[in-house]
Amino acid sequence: MAGEDPAHLNGPRPERGRGFAGLAWSILLNSVLVAAFVIGVIPIVAIAHGFFDLVQQSKGRSGADWIGYGFAFTGLFLGAIFFAYAVKYYLSTAMVLLTTLVGAPSRNGNGHSGKTANGLNRMKENGNGNGFHLDLGYHPFVSIHVAAYNEKRVIERLLQALSQLEYPEYEVVLVDDSTDDSVQILERWRTVPRFKILHRTSRAGYKGGALQEALKVMDPRTEYVVVFDADSVPFPDSIERLLPLFYRVSDGTSSKRFEAAFGRADPPSQPGEIRRRVEVAAVQSYQWHVLNKSESWLTEAVRAEYAGSYMIERPFQDAIGSLKMIAGTAYMIRADVLRQVGWGTSITEDWELTLKLYARGYKVIYTPWAETPAECVSTFARLARQRMRWAEGHTHNVRKHFFAVMRSPFVTPIEKLEFLYDSTYYLQAALFVVGSVAWLASEAVFRTHVPGWTALLGWSLLFSNIFALPLMNLGGLILEEAPVRDVQGVFGAIVLSFALVPFQGWAALKGLISKDEGPWFRTPKTGRVTDEVRHLRRMHMLRRWLGRRPPPARSTAPLASTVVRRPSVHRRWLGWLVAGMLALVFAGLAAASVRAPVVSAAGNPLYLHGSGVAPGCTATSVDQAIGTRTTACEIQSAPGGVVTTWAFSNLPAQTVTAGVWTFSMDWTGGNGNTNDTVTVAAGVSATSSCAVFVPLIPNAGSTWTASYGSGVGNTTSPLTASTSASQLPVVIVAGGSLCIQVTLTHVTGGKPSMVYDGLAGAGDTQIVPPSIIVPESLAGFLGFAAVVPLFAARLLRRRR
Repeated sequence: MAGEDPAHLNGPRPERGRGFAGLAWSILLNSVLVAAFVIGVIPIVAIAHGFFDLVQQSKGRSGADWIGYGFAFTGLFLGAIFFAYAVKYYLSTAMVLLTTLVGAPSRNGNGHSGKTANGLNRMKENGNGNGFHLDLGYHPFVSIHVAAYNEKRVIERLLQALSQLEYPEYEVVLVDDSTDDSVQILERWRTVPRFKILHRTSRAGYKGGALQEALKVMDPRTEYVVVFDADSVPFPDSIERLLPLFYRVSDGTSSKRFEAAFGRADPPSQPGEIRRRVEVAAVQSYQWHVLNKSESWLTEAVRAEYAGSYMIERPFQDAIGSLKMIAGTAYMIRADVLRQVGWGTSITEDWELTLKLYARGYKVIYTPWAETPAECVSTFARLARQRMRWAEGHTHNVRKHFFAVMRSPFVTPIEKLEFLYDSTYYLQAALFVVGSVAWLASEAVFRTHVPGWTALLGWSLLFSNIFALPLMNLGGLILEEAPVRDVQGVFGAIVLSFALVPFQGWAALKGLISKDEGPWFRTPKTGRVTDEVRHLRRMHMLRRWLGRRPPPARSTAPLASTVVRRPSVHRRWLGWLVAGMLALVFAGLAAASVRAPVVSAAGNPLYLHGSGVAPGCTATSVDQAIGTRTTACEIQSAPGGVVTTWAFSNLPAQTVTAGVWTFSMDWTGGNGNTNDTVTVAAGVSATSSCAVFVPLIPNAGSTWTASYGSGVGNTTSPLTASTSASQLPVVIVAGGSLCIQVTLTHVTGGKPSMVYDGLAGAGDTQIVPPSIIVPESLAGFLGFAAVVPLFAARLLRRRR
């Protein structure tokens, strides 16, 4: 991951002779994966625990209660699904950054350290250290395929870049469906050597159909095919950076990956011999969306998204051997495999091709060192339409190929696990909306909470889900040694993730339930270039962010900028500082959550209970279990007040959060001009008894009382009384008690009675202490606040 050898990540892992270091790394990686799985299922376990607790209390629940709890469980379950994705992103970020910081020894194409006779002499680093030159004794013929549709603003830029490739044996096949001026532009390239220009009069099969036509006319000598989109601007050495990853330097042993993929042994070879990695069908490189990254906050956000995905997530996927998808452009694929599999006509032809390859036992590998500059989508409308196409095609192909992938003996368990993650990738948006509505309904309408879910656990789940992607995006920018100004795109990406929710959610559901996919909508390109672009520099370790400047990269002619901007100060320490602060925050949160007590005295309603024969019961306890008496207990008011106390005893050490306390009382009786008053107080005791306790609620200056009866406002049962203001937190020591005191004072008319310890809706007098309840999915919109300064800064610059 340090960038010294692409095969370090992408080569087959050696099965023998790894030594202690290799064994230790394998143990560490597997231990981390197991720990991540355990952490990922914690919310599910907590939900299941709450469900069984609720079942034990089910006798006294009404139909309305169950509807409310249904909404609460739905919201938390969807939050737990989000958390599973968050764990994956955190793990990817932590492992990639960790291995980059620690560094790694130089390796050859088979993953071994040191030099191998005859082999390493023919696989050498290129000028900037991010790729390798391969000497096979000949140059395999490469056919570059481009499918274009109305790309007049960018098509000539791409063709010029392709004409300057340094590789000696290649051709360019461009299939054009255009109806705009690009037809005239392409006419000028028909006579240029190496270039084949085809024009179709229909868009049959969309991009996949066009690429299938290119496959028919490519040179029969072709061993490898490279696919570029029209907005790409590949570097001159792009082919030389991709090609070596299809080969390995043999150590004389059989490739275990070959055996796993095809069920037979790899043919014997001599040590040092360069062999094709037969299981590898395609190599995906980095779609580096940086050409117009400074055009707007939106392009900065898109650029940050790709940095996290391609510099963190995909290298991690490759390191652990999980499923990796072809991403539509900037990849190389074996021509013989492509002829065998062929192109589909899906609106996400890349994902369709990926699933076909894996079902047949082939693998896709990834390298960040063949990065290909490209445009960022420049308007939200275009971005939303593009992501809707991706979501619809992605989900449609998951449904279409699900069983073929899951039943394939060639797909490994970890690849199947990654496929399951990918299956609901775009459906997260739909689940996001459903979870938000469910959570709001349970809180605002039914006022129900899942037993055992504390305020701290809720906050932990909230922030874990919100910050997983921003942290990964920031890590990707750090690994790229991106300019400090690019970091602001991380905040914009938060906004985009929520703004795209309804669009991706609808499209994903459409792809899941529709018989056929919708049409392909082209994403228009602008052709603007706002920043100079050079190869990514070699990244040995992240310590460069602490101030040591790396050696200059290989000289590569930069793309000219069409917008003149002042150069930004490259302060690498800022990115490291931000990453460090985030790491400290999450480490502190994790440490606190380990020691967090269960807040039994907050969250769910606490019901008053009595002992003895109803209605003349003796007040005893208060807890989260609803009463089961068909004849409820009663306490009649009296002049001067009847004071009664209940205890929630033997609690673990905990803190009931600050907020408003609510008391809901059922009452009956009274006649004439009845006018009574109920006054409530709450406090704590250091023992299991509330015989002597300290009243803390309501705080000084606030009240907790209400009048009821036929002669006042609360003329019907039940009544609700809340503290007149938010109250301070209440601290309960270990083994202590929460004490509830109710005073019923008779004023005029007949004497009514408070009814408690009865069934739901029939004498279930209760108290609700405050708890921290945040609609988890909606709280992410707090990200808008973080980007306000960015918009303000841009507005001020424009006014100047």
